[in-house]
Formats: sequence, structure tokens, C-alpha cells
Amino acid sequence: MAPLLPNADGVARLLASSMAGTALDPSKRMTESIVADMSAPSPVAVGGIGGSGTRLIAEILRRLGYYMGEDLNRAGDNLWFTLLFKRTELLTAGSRQDDFEQAVCIFRVVMSGGAALTPDQEAFVRSLAIMDRPQHTAAWLRRRVESLLDAAQGPARHPWGWKAPNTHILLDRFYAALPYMRYIHVMRNGLDMAFSKNQNQLKLWGRYFFGDADYEVSPRWSLKYWCLVHRRITRLGEQLMPGRYMLLNYDAFCAVPQAGLRALLRFLGLTVGPSTEASLAALVRQPDSIGRFKQHDLRLFDPADLECVKAFGFDTTEIQQ
Repeated sequence: MAPLLPNADGVARLLASSMAGTALDPSKRMTESIVADMSAPSPVAVGGIGGSGTRLIAEILRRLGYYMGEDLNRAGDNLWFTLLFKRTELLTAGSRQDDFEQAVCIFRVVMSGGAALTPDQEAFVRSLAIMDRPQHTAAWLRRRVESLLDAAQGPARHPWGWKAPNTHILLDRFYAALPYMRYIHVMRNGLDMAFSKNQNQLKLWGRYFFGDADYEVSPRWSLKYWCLVHRRITRLGEQLMPGRYMLLNYDAFCAVPQAGLRALLRFLGLTVGPSTEASLAALVRQPDSIGRFKQHDLRLFDPADLECVKAFGFDTTEIQQ
């Protein structure tokens, strides 16, 4: 089959700074005043390839007062999103647009609060947990259903957002449904990602990116997936969401966290005091996995993919043996 997710022909300019990730306490909030219009209903979504450092972005948003959901995993992923949108049938040629729109409507109601789901919406949610899916059992999905329905009649919650790495898969459709949303795409060096143990996205979505290509879960194909994803997201962001999309370079933020944080705050339209800024910047911990690719022979990669990594501003220099 032909790939359903076409990539752009070239790599556009790298747009912005960066972020890194570490496990943090989601109950913590900043007490210093934050200056911004926090009543606007437009959400902020955080996505990227799994393991790119998205959890710190979510933690920063929580500390800035964003409601990010209640059913979260250890990485801070919104599991209501997983229930509603991490479904391969949404990418099949016969998928129904009203199915996606129904899911978006339910997600918006539950996340923003202040309204109840209709009986038809509740039935739709329950229908999503009838069978096992790749990477999730029906029993696991039913727990998400009950959590979502329990939270459905909560108070109004603004501002709100979510963290789900798979958001980028359906970004164009999300933006069509939520035209005032902002999207933060976190990325780190594709060579480091190629040697990561987390290859869940390649396993689940690979065939939709590569079509009939005989791909495999390996560092070589992981880097090809990285290149396709970031070319596509750059194109979508610049064409559909100028001013509402940010590409955040994980590695660069680890090197200069204060500059990266200030760029993020400008993107969100927020102003914080010096102590809040310092506290947020102090959350960054540079992981040992930065530069892990240097221990490997890079000749296994397609030279065009190495050039793609360089075009996005990342190091591709291996340690000389």
C-alpha cells in the first residue's frame, strides 16, 4: 500500500529552542504570579517521538497552571488521549471523519470541563474498549473508559492541554478541529533516538509511513522514521500553524535551559518572575543518553538520513576508534 502520511520533500529551518525530560511530581505548582490571559479556551498539545523529552514540557505546563488531565502514566502521557486517538483505524483509507470528530468533541468536553457527556458520547467511549489493540488490552482500555467517565462532569478547567507523543500522527486533523490550539513538538538527536529502546511508534505506525516498504524495527529504520516524522511536522507546522507551532530541540535546551525556557514562555504568551523562571530552569537534568550514538558505527545508516539529522542542527560526529 502507499504511505498515508506523505513527508515533505525537504527539511525546513529549525524553528526554536528546546526542552528535556525527567520524572517530576505533578502535584507541584508555582506560587509566584504568572501574567497572561489564562481564560482562553485554546489548548496546548505536546508531542514527539517517544523518549524525546516531552515529560518535562508537560511538567512545566502543569506548574504554569495548565490542566493536563488526571489519568496519566509515569511519563505524564494523557491516557484519555490514548483511549480516544491511539487507534490505527483512524489512519485507514476507510476511516470515518465523524469518528475522529466525535472523539475530539469528547476529549474537549472532558479536558475543559463544565459540561456533561451525552448518552451517545458515553456509548461511543465504551465502544472503544471492546477489543484488545496493539500495545493495549481491552481490560486496560476499560480502566481508561471508567476514568474518563468519572471525570466527565468536572468543573470548568482553563487553561488546559495534553501531553501525548502520538499527537503528531494526527496533527493536521487536530488543528482542523481545534484551530486555536498550540502545538509543541519536542525532538532530540535522531541518532540517539535510533538507538533508544523505545521504538513503540515505529512498531505501531511504521507501515503508515513506509507503505509497502519492507521495513523492520532497527536503528536504520528508526532513523528513517525520525526523518519522515520531522520533515512532515515541520511542513505541517509552517503551512498550517504559523505562530501556533514550536519545534523544541531537547539537546539544545539541555545545554542552555534558561534560553530554551524563555523561548517556550514567549511561545505561550506568558511572563513569569525571576524566581519562577529559575525554578523551572532548574528542573532540567541532562540525561546520560545524549550522545549515545557516538559509541556506534554510523555506516549502517543511509547517508541521506544522516544529512537530514545535520539539517535539523544535530551533531552526527562519531567517536573515532
